[in-house]
Amino acid sequence: MSWVELQVRGLREEARDILGVELCPLERGALPFAWQAGAHVDVRTGDGLVRQYSLTNLADEGCLRLAIKREAASRGGSQWLHRHLRVGALLQVGVPRNLFALQPGSDEVWLLAAGIGITPLLAMYRQCRLERRSVRLLYFARSPAHVAFAERLAGDPAVSLVTGLDSAAIDAYLQQHLPVWQGGRQLYTCGPQGFMQRVMQRAIARGWPDAALHREHFQAPGQTSVRQPGELRLVLARSGREVEVMAGESLVQAAARVGVNIPTSCGMGMCGACQTRVLAGEPEHRDQYLSAAEQASGEWLMPCVSGCRGARLELDC
Repeated sequence: MSWVELQVRGLREEARDILGVELCPLERGALPFAWQAGAHVDVRTGDGLVRQYSLTNLADEGCLRLAIKREAASRGGSQWLHRHLRVGALLQVGVPRNLFALQPGSDEVWLLAAGIGITPLLAMYRQCRLERRSVRLLYFARSPAHVAFAERLAGDPAVSLVTGLDSAAIDAYLQQHLPVWQGGRQLYTCGPQGFMQRVMQRAIARGWPDAALHREHFQAPGQTSVRQPGELRLVLARSGREVEVMAGESLVQAAARVGVNIPTSCGMGMCGACQTRVLAGEPEHRDQYLSAAEQASGEWLMPCVSGCRGARLELDC
């Protein structure tokens, strides 16, 4: 992975526990890359972790804007950034990647965000307005204090800021306000897993086809299968080791039990640090890093989250 060093030019409290960060090139030069709405970047924190954050702005501003939520159950990334970032500090950032791109066209776009899920959808909203494309943004938050970018969004007739609703009330709100699908409309949603599932269920009930529904996960989807001990044999070809993968154990953890260290960073199949070549076996992909074509090739796998569809998997490590 290639890294670019950027400087923190601005910090702002966007909402309760949400830190807005502006990152600019050193000496106010030009950014060495561009991106489209929905993109995210890898950020290397000072404690050596790599975390992924959506870009809330468009590339024509000449800087990167992030909004980072302080997670109570943080594994180190968000807590470190909230505690240690200062104006003038340097951060290493990866080239933007987009797994959640806004589809081209002129048809109406519906954006449904909950909590920190507003971050990629804000950029999408701005792109739609820039293109004079019809767009609606429904933004759900725990309370008014938890609404990020409130000054920018309040009073906009195309934006609905909805606060203080429980799960049942959110479902009732969606039932009332989400329209029946009409040809060409696209829906994008981001937020907690339960919220996105509720949006998808309500949209499908109102006739939205799968091809018109798009979501972004902030963490890797859960495992799709649970193995019993002894069902998968992991062969580590270069190291000359073999190990039985235990129930609930990742391939990385299994390898570590026989002394083979597979480098990892995010641990969620999102950063690419653990990408490993597959020598034999059929991978069961659960990452969000490899493209659909790369997954279909069966040549690579992210062992921090992925598995195997068969009883034997051989990796080049």
